[in-house]
Amino acid sequence: MTPDDPKPASSAHALFGLRLAALTVIILGGIILTQVSRVGTGAGFIVVGPRIFPTVVGVGILVLGLLFLLRTTVLLDNDLVVEVTAEEATTDWHTTFQTLLSLVAYASLLHPLGYTLATALFFPIVGRILGSTRLRRDIIVGVALGLVIYLAFTRVLGVRLPAGLLTGIL
Repeated sequence: MTPDDPKPASSAHALFGLRLAALTVIILGGIILTQVSRVGTGAGFIVVGPRIFPTVVGVGILVLGLLFLLRTTVLLDNDLVVEVTAEEATTDWHTTFQTLLSLVAYASLLHPLGYTLATALFFPIVGRILGSTRLRRDIIVGVALGLVIYLAFTRVLGVRLPAGLLTGIL
């Protein structure tokens, strides 16, 4: 064991985390691919339908997840393990878990509040978690992003996002 090698316990923990992340990516790709069938096809004939993009993304995520798992099991990348071990030592886990919790809350509020309002709330909250001190700017940006993205997806792209409480207004 050289001085540059990580401690065995840290390496095992980092390796477990990498494998867990790879499995999460694979599961996410599988979920996307199973949910593609729920995307409507629209009326008439379309050369490139609305299912093509989610299918490409799902396949891409699934393939990348499988390659990532391969890199952490069969073709173990020791440099990756060393890098992850070093990063893990400096990670602010409190901020990471707060951000994850706010993302879960955002996903939970997306349908009842609607995309625009949920995004308008999510953006300044995560901004605060990540250290922003400009609440007014964060609120304005959150509202603007939520509204612009909602209108672009629903009016321009024809993708339905939940309107929630603003159903009659948007």
